[in-house]
Amino acid sequence: MHRALRITLCVPLAGAVLASGGCATKISPKEFISRYQSNISVPNPDSPKLPCRIFLGQRKGYYCMKDKIPHSQGGGIFGTGATFRCQVAQFPDDFPDAYKPGDSVIDGRKGARYRYLIQSWRPMAAPAGAPATRPVTE
Repeated sequence: MHRALRITLCVPLAGAVLASGGCATKISPKEFISRYQSNISVPNPDSPKLPCRIFLGQRKGYYCMKDKIPHSQGGGIFGTGATFRCQVAQFPDDFPDAYKPGDSVIDGRKGARYRYLIQSWRPMAAPAGAPATRPVTE
């Protein structure tokens, strides 16, 4: 009876812990762009499950990015995930088109044509005589 009671109490607690993973950490535009342009570290390249970084695009006025780290790469018992976001208004007007993503950043935007951003990235050509892009704000 005690065992059934413990399991019954642990299930909602585990559900609450897993549900709280939906929170996103606010970071500066400079840090967001730095993450966008780099790859996630892979401590164990021989493992069949690799960590990944996913660019989610715009969501409710924020640019969002998610890192997923499986158990075999140091992500804990169930693996971990972290979502980062930053307000769209704080980015330069030419983001993300003028910024080269990391070569293994996954494109998680709805309707994405390719799986990896590097496959579809082409630098945005500035029109002749166009002013410089606005700087990234902190």
